[in-house]
Amino acid sequence: MRLDEVEWAAYLPYNRGTESEDFEHELVSQLKLCVLGSNSNYVSVSLPQRVRICRILYELISTQSLDLGLFGTCCSTLTRLLRRETQLTIEDLSLDWRRLYDLIKTLTFPEQWQDNLIQNRSKLKKVVELICAVNRYFPPSASREVLKELLPHVQFNSMDWQLLNVQMINLFMPTAAPPESYCMSDDDKPERWLPTIFSLWSFNLRISGYDAYFMNLVTCLAIEQKGRFKFTNQQIRFAFASGLHFFNLPVTRGTASLPRSVTTSLADSSNFYQLPQNGLLPLSEERAHTFARFIVYTMHGEEPGGTLELFEQLVQMIEPFYHPSNNGSWSGILSRFLRHLSKELLDRVRMEAEPDCKVPENMRLTRRMRRRFVLSTRTLAMLILFSKGEDSVTMSHSTLKHLAEIEPDLIFGPLLDTLYTAIDSVTETHRMISAMRALAKLASTLSNFELYPEGAQHIAPLLVLTLPGIDVNDPTKTWFALTFICNLCLNGVVLRELPAVGDMPMTYLKESDSSAYEEDLGIDGAPEVDMDRVEWMTRASTAQFETWLDQYLRRVFVLVDNMSSSLESTNPSALSPSSSSSEFGLQMMVSHTTETVLLQCSERYYPMVTRLITDFATSISSLSAVEGMCRIVQAFACALPEQALPALVPLSCERITEEVNNGIGSQPSLSMHTQSHSETTLIWYASILSRLVNCQCGELLVKYKDQIRATIELMLEKCLSRQVYQLASTTLNRMVSTMAMIYPERGHSVSPEMWASTEFQQNHFRYWGQHPEIDSESFDIKWHVAGPKEIGCVLEIVRGVVRPLVGKMTHLLDTMRGSPSSNVKNIDNVRMHRMLVALRFGVQCLGMLIPPPCREVGAEDLANVIVEDSDAYNMPPRYRLGKQVDAGYIFAEGTAEYEEIFAIREEIGSVAACALAFMAESSEDNVENIKALILLAQSYMCNFGIDRSVLSSYRRSWSFGLDGFTLDNKKAIMPWLFAARRAECSQLSRLLHNSRFRDTTSLGEEISSRVAHFCLSQYAEVRKHAVAALDDITALIPSLKYPLIPRFLSELDASESSDPERMTGALRVLDTPPMRRTCLRDWRFFPKLVLALCRAQHEDKPQVKKLVRNTAVAQVVHVAAPHPVSDVSQDIRNMVLELSGDNPKDASVQRIKTECQDQYLFASAENLQLINSLVDILRDAGTTWRFAAIAGYYLDQLSSVETPLSSRVVATLAENLTSDLVLFRESAAIYLTQLLCRIKHRSRPESDFSALEKSQPSKDYATLCERALAGDEEALNAPFLDNPAAGWFVWPDEVRLFPQIPSGAEEPFGHIDPASQEAYDAVRSVIFRDDKWERIARLFSIESARVPEEDSFGVSRAMLHEQLFALFGLPLLEKAWSSINSLAQDFERTGAQRAAAEIVAGVMRGSKHWNRDALARMWDLFIPLLTSVFSRLRPDTLRFWQVCLQYAFARRDPRRYLPLIRLVIYANAFDPQAEAPFAEAAKLELMRVLISSWDWRIASAIISSKPRLLDALAHPYKQVRDATGVVMYMLSSSEFSVSYDSVGTAIEDLARYGSTGRDFSHWIGTSRTQNLIRDMITSVSDWKADHIPSNEGTSNYIRGCKTLLTFFLASFGYSSRRLAIEHIPEILPLFSLLQEQHDDEDVARLANIVMQFLSQILYTADISEGVANKILALLDESAMWHVVNKSLPLLCTLTFSNRFTLSREVRSRILDTTAAFLEHDQLEVRQSASSSLTSLVKCASPQVITDINSKFSAKLQKRLPRVRHGKPLKSPAAYSKLVLTRHAGVLGLSCLVLAFPYTIPDWMPEVLVLLANCMDDPNPIQGTVQRTFAEFRRTHMDTWHEDRKKFTSAQLEILTDMLVSPCYYA
Repeated sequence: MRLDEVEWAAYLPYNRGTESEDFEHELVSQLKLCVLGSNSNYVSVSLPQRVRICRILYELISTQSLDLGLFGTCCSTLTRLLRRETQLTIEDLSLDWRRLYDLIKTLTFPEQWQDNLIQNRSKLKKVVELICAVNRYFPPSASREVLKELLPHVQFNSMDWQLLNVQMINLFMPTAAPPESYCMSDDDKPERWLPTIFSLWSFNLRISGYDAYFMNLVTCLAIEQKGRFKFTNQQIRFAFASGLHFFNLPVTRGTASLPRSVTTSLADSSNFYQLPQNGLLPLSEERAHTFARFIVYTMHGEEPGGTLELFEQLVQMIEPFYHPSNNGSWSGILSRFLRHLSKELLDRVRMEAEPDCKVPENMRLTRRMRRRFVLSTRTLAMLILFSKGEDSVTMSHSTLKHLAEIEPDLIFGPLLDTLYTAIDSVTETHRMISAMRALAKLASTLSNFELYPEGAQHIAPLLVLTLPGIDVNDPTKTWFALTFICNLCLNGVVLRELPAVGDMPMTYLKESDSSAYEEDLGIDGAPEVDMDRVEWMTRASTAQFETWLDQYLRRVFVLVDNMSSSLESTNPSALSPSSSSSEFGLQMMVSHTTETVLLQCSERYYPMVTRLITDFATSISSLSAVEGMCRIVQAFACALPEQALPALVPLSCERITEEVNNGIGSQPSLSMHTQSHSETTLIWYASILSRLVNCQCGELLVKYKDQIRATIELMLEKCLSRQVYQLASTTLNRMVSTMAMIYPERGHSVSPEMWASTEFQQNHFRYWGQHPEIDSESFDIKWHVAGPKEIGCVLEIVRGVVRPLVGKMTHLLDTMRGSPSSNVKNIDNVRMHRMLVALRFGVQCLGMLIPPPCREVGAEDLANVIVEDSDAYNMPPRYRLGKQVDAGYIFAEGTAEYEEIFAIREEIGSVAACALAFMAESSEDNVENIKALILLAQSYMCNFGIDRSVLSSYRRSWSFGLDGFTLDNKKAIMPWLFAARRAECSQLSRLLHNSRFRDTTSLGEEISSRVAHFCLSQYAEVRKHAVAALDDITALIPSLKYPLIPRFLSELDASESSDPERMTGALRVLDTPPMRRTCLRDWRFFPKLVLALCRAQHEDKPQVKKLVRNTAVAQVVHVAAPHPVSDVSQDIRNMVLELSGDNPKDASVQRIKTECQDQYLFASAENLQLINSLVDILRDAGTTWRFAAIAGYYLDQLSSVETPLSSRVVATLAENLTSDLVLFRESAAIYLTQLLCRIKHRSRPESDFSALEKSQPSKDYATLCERALAGDEEALNAPFLDNPAAGWFVWPDEVRLFPQIPSGAEEPFGHIDPASQEAYDAVRSVIFRDDKWERIARLFSIESARVPEEDSFGVSRAMLHEQLFALFGLPLLEKAWSSINSLAQDFERTGAQRAAAEIVAGVMRGSKHWNRDALARMWDLFIPLLTSVFSRLRPDTLRFWQVCLQYAFARRDPRRYLPLIRLVIYANAFDPQAEAPFAEAAKLELMRVLISSWDWRIASAIISSKPRLLDALAHPYKQVRDATGVVMYMLSSSEFSVSYDSVGTAIEDLARYGSTGRDFSHWIGTSRTQNLIRDMITSVSDWKADHIPSNEGTSNYIRGCKTLLTFFLASFGYSSRRLAIEHIPEILPLFSLLQEQHDDEDVARLANIVMQFLSQILYTADISEGVANKILALLDESAMWHVVNKSLPLLCTLTFSNRFTLSREVRSRILDTTAAFLEHDQLEVRQSASSSLTSLVKCASPQVITDINSKFSAKLQKRLPRVRHGKPLKSPAAYSKLVLTRHAGVLGLSCLVLAFPYTIPDWMPEVLVLLANCMDDPNPIQGTVQRTFAEFRRTHMDTWHEDRKKFTSAQLEILTDMLVSPCYYA
């Protein structure tokens, strides 16, 4: 059984009857009512009938129009069902992918006329989550359909929505392996379509997330195929090469920034449409997690070049970045990557260990593979064990825990050595705390005897070692020390001494540490362990337990005695200030740990424990220690009640009685914070008694019932100190709870039978970590169920204590009611408060004994409950039955005891109601009593054995406790305490369920009404308590809120008696979840709430204004117009009827359907009325801008396609376009745009509706623009193809074409929808007004930003103009032309140019449906105007017209704008000889807009115009050069297109290139491009000959180089880099020289940036080797040391970035070439080669390192001849040669040392000795040696105490002087 399949309620101690069958019947019946009745009150689903229910939900989601609430519920439910379902296959449930694709496409690319675009984004998130869960139920044949649908949309030259296409491919490609019986064609297999995926991946786009989406796709494929598909080595290398760049390493991601001229991009075209945020789906997949999963699930063997070998190479590469000294932006992702690796490996190991595992044997992990993987991962985890970042340390602990679950002997050997040393450390606190945290995390694994037997002998020493961690001065260390102890005990460690028999066995024990297995990884069996020795050592270590327990308790006493505490936490369910503090959490941890320790200790230690705790509890120190002391006492009482109760109960009762009889506590006081010193003893023992009765052992408590009851009555009778009588009331409540409630009895980690067995007592360590299987016969939970004696005791307390309180309270009320409020004495207030507190706890006692009065629950009530998501480890879901469930109450309904207790409870309720009325009438200022009375009312209404906060507390404690354990969801095994707590959660949830939906009585209505009165109190404390109480009441009894809502809404109305305090209370109540949900959904209240918020400007108090704004903002995103009721499809109807088996004409179905229809009609009428009221608010001149904005937001959300358009609304919005308030104008523009879109949608012209569908579209569309510009009639008259991506990668089978509208055709919207005619006329009457466009021009041209330079193009305003001119056509343009012309001709004002650009953009885009005559007139007006504008552009206005053109061109056929294109590339052609540099740069920027908008569709047209770009290569002005370089690159790149004839052809062709498909990452370019690049390089080379370095100015050579550099830099600022990659070898020599161009810093800087980016590009295998070989050839041929000096780092970075794509031979050549330069004559080259070789050695294999060591050690064999002073050398040349050789040897060995800065390999000591012997050599040898040893000393300083063990004494003697810092006094 799986853990999430456990039915916890089956372990409850009472018969649940036919509850499961009732739930299934409820589910089916409610489902039928919801679907067939069109009701939106959906219910949660369960296991029965799962397949049918899944189909119904899928049909509802994908075919029905659902409102947001129902849609989200259906999506969430189906997602949970499919994610938790492990048995269903495609044969059982096959779903159509296209339905979800159509849905997500509608949500992703919505039209502006659609409803509620804000809510569409919420739907989108739900749909994405659903697709991820439902993907494995798409049939394999869907792969062809998905590619056929999505590949025609691929166009990677410009990234207009392309990431969305990649995301769609990631989401919809089916990855699951079908059952073996499933017949799958070869075309559907992954081998068929994966080359296409890798081909798309190879486009190598420089965009965040691009690689991650493809990595996620192949990862899902690797996981879901379950070993039935194996990736090729080429595919795995490709993925590893991409994954390496996920880590943000400084080597693979440079810090250089691109020039502004390159990075300044145009507006994101996704902003022109209602796309999701950033133009992407909400698909969040952490890259590190995806890569880790790919690595783990593609390991299927140990073949060379496989995943395991590549992973080991990856670890070697990234190891230095894990060290704490290398902390940076990469640290977080690296540490998470490590944790994901270990967790995924553990999941896979567990999955393959299952009996029904479907992975073939030959594809599973072998032991050898696991051990190799664990060893590699352990290396990294140990490095970050003491990292600087807390997150990294946490990830390290999780990683080590997961690895220890797999191969514990490889982890605990080195880890324990490290932890022992770290905990012993006194000076390094951070290492000690990290070690304690690690022990706490790994405690359960370390103490698992079956998993790691050697760990048992470490338990006692570690307990002793960590005991000093319990330190009052260090809460953090104390917390982890306690957690370690607690987790050990929870895992079954028993604190019982075991005698060691005989002497310790001296037999040979094979080393079990990691070194043995590093040498021999071929061992497949378990490590050899001498169990006799292990058991002897474990037994011997248990002798420390008794001493440890004594010391532990004493340390805990000192700890709690020194912690201050607030006494308000005496009520565990009360909200106290201390409950959120760290001290409170530490106190809870002390109590919990102490309880688990006492439960697991031997009976022999009980007397010692009793003596110590009793002495501590009776030694009164100060009241600040009460809380801590009480928690220790409670732990003692819960764990050992047989010892605790006799020792402390009589003593406490005696001392309390003595103190009370002496008059202590009789002083009246309502304070909880100040107390008399004389009350210390009384409070101390009263607190002890309140915790003792909470011992959860009711049978033992019965013995002391008389003493305890007498003590409680005495305190309640004589004490007037609030703290004392509140403790007495708490004791009463806890005593009844302990005797009456059902709860698991405290127990040991094993069953009582096993605990008492001799075998267990003598060998308990063998059972450590062994937990029962929940569904096994041995598993049982002992429950406390009240016995006859306990029931009798409870009745005595109820009758003798609780019932008399009612009479006393009634008498007191009568007395106070008869006296004027001024005569009420303080003592009477205190007595009243005492009665109220006692009654509150008394009514809670009564709620535990009887079930609440019940009734059947209807659909309306179910609709008010939030369905909470939960998983197997968290809380159980709330019961959704429409009736009560059995919860084991003591007295059942109908018994005499039930009637008696129910009557007492009703009496208390009546008293509470009377008291509330009395306080409201005469004692509003009696704050403390009112607060107590509200709490009493809340308890009466809500508390029937459980409080909602208690269940939340259980949830938090459950999640926290699981942190130290790694539970396997596939096995129903967990520690007994967790299982008991989980079962107790089920019992509590049943109690809470029964508390809901009770009968609404007149008394309940009165109490809720009185509480609502105090929600409007003048006192903030009273309001706070009342609002919380009302929230609880209305959540449990929803029907009570309906009469209260109008009352609170009325408080928001403007009137002379309005009170800000009352408004504050009303707003806070309306913001509670029950009220908020009802007000948003119920149209009886929603309009009133909206209007009240929009009219609340009469209150000036800032707090009220803030509440109004917050309430409105929180609601507006959830507001929607009424959703129409529609019949479900016949398919859904048939499935539902088949599921229920009922009559399709069921009366209940018809009734629900009629009710829903009536509700919709009512809501629609209210909605129309609300819209009109909101319009009145907007039209009211007295409405302030803030509240007008709120009204506008609501108005925007309340309109829908089905809502009739109101002429008043559109007229008001049209008028507000020229409002003096900018916020009015902006909101009016947005909303009016949407309404105009709806008019267009309803009046859509026939031509647009019947867009042509062309089969097999011709490739001529790629050149139609060029032909049209040349006057080709066929090209001029061809239909428009607005999709710019169609045909770039592959031509679709069908493409949507738009015919051109001929001359003389009627206006596009000449026939308006009759229902929209009035609205159309209203807009027309306003927008055609004579002065309207003059006002629009004046107001819209006001700068929208405070700084004119920050003013930006307004997309929302352009959209408004687009809809206006699309709807009203040419007449409106004629009307507005004078204003447009005036704006455009105003060249001095920036705002005027922006406004003109917005209008022109809207006109051009809105002319889509104009006929040819209207278009000709438009261009007749615009071309002269734009000619003038383009000639007068300035830097601050150019950006407006760029975005103007981009907005107009977006997703439009370029032939729609032929006159404008002619203007840009012909009439306004670029002239490099002109003397106006900015004007020419502006021409290039406009051309840049054409290219970025239409790319390959416009490239041939621009090229045919023969722009003189090359002539500007050495232009004297920087702006022109920069624009020229960028435009040349964009134009050259735009010539690239793949253009396959069909998708099938594309898949066939891409598969021919191999498993990784066709490499699209590089492209040599067309002949024109090749000639262009060659001409640029030639021109620069020619100018170089004439170049004379000078600081006085630049030459053609320098200017040409800058343009050439900008050309290549442009490739890094845009998505495509294929041209730059292909031409790297040609530019390397030149750019290497330019890096040393000292006479012009800009050239050197640009060259450095280019070289850095070129080295960090992720190349494919073919390209990376070609580039590397060209660089090697350049190094071999270059005679200039400057070139070599700059190229070596480039080669090093290139090698690291492309480690997985370079072959072994090429890497060997790179290393040899780099090493050869260590003997270069130039010192700078040798130093650069040394730095590069160090980096290369880090990634080298052990054999290569050995060869390098031998090679450079040999260079030091020949020593330098001794140079005598004054005597010349015999052969200076030979001496210099020998110095150079020895320096090369020293540099080479230095590279070896520096390549391993944090470890000591076996060969390193000898290398250090060799280097030390060179210390006396002359410089530069001596300087190199000194720097090497200085760096070695720095990196090994922290671990030198361990590292020195790797050296012999002789070696240490030689190295001492080198490694010890010099001392001043030496």
